[in-house]
Amino acid sequence: MIKLKDLYPNQASFLMEKKELGNAYIEKVRMLTQRNNHTEARLELAKLAGSKQHIKFYQAIMDIEDVVGHLPMGLSKVRHEMEKPFMNLLKKKFSNFDIIYGVL
Repeated sequence: MIKLKDLYPNQASFLMEKKELGNAYIEKVRMLTQRNNHTEARLELAKLAGSKQHIKFYQAIMDIEDVVGHLPMGLSKVRHEMEKPFMNLLKKKFSNFDIIYGVL
């Protein structure tokens, strides 16, 4: 089997290079968190990371929050369980993950 890194040995690192999240996005996430919109902050990060799974997950939580008027306890636990895989994704995608994590 031919591997992509064998075809393009000089560009193999380019394919896995992390990107830096801009200050404007970090500030937006910080403001959402400061206003107690934790789910919306994570939704924005999921969009920036390009994770369709997490976008659907956090959008569904927001839809339930809109209907109920708050974040139900059981749903809060589910969101917490999804936190570690989501943070691992952000760590892989963004070079300035420590700053992002600090504003959440």
